[in-house]
Amino acid sequence: LTSGVYFGERTRTETQASDLCVYTVEEIERVARAAFQAAQQRRGKVTSVDKANVMETSRLWREVVTRIHAEEYPQITLEHALVDSMAMHLIRKPRDYDVILTENMFGDILSDEISVLGGSIGLLPSASLGADGPGLFEPIHGSAPDIAG
Repeated sequence: LTSGVYFGERTRTETQASDLCVYTVEEIERVARAAFQAAQQRRGKVTSVDKANVMETSRLWREVVTRIHAEEYPQITLEHALVDSMAMHLIRKPRDYDVILTENMFGDILSDEISVLGGSIGLLPSASLGADGPGLFEPIHGSAPDIAG
């Protein structure tokens, strides 16, 4: 993903700051298809995580994911979860989940949280996949250039 709060416009004054979170239908469609295609090779279940009860970007996310599911991947099981309750459910019953589809910030937080089950953040994989061609694979903690050497 190259959208969301990490990539949005930032503003700051002495008394306030803001980070703009923008997702396009096209980008949500792309990552939704990738999640559903991954689920076809796995247990056939996608959990889409958002905050649709309060965030407009999450409402769009949920609408697009639901449409792509209905039109292109009806054989896959789709469930929606709010990010705050998902944080609890991942720790309580991690085996209930297969492919988790979410935006950048929520995925960043949830992947760090779930790393406790493996014992270390350095043991979990991360993949940055483009629409075509090769991907970049690394531990979720990144390359840590500040401690290299």
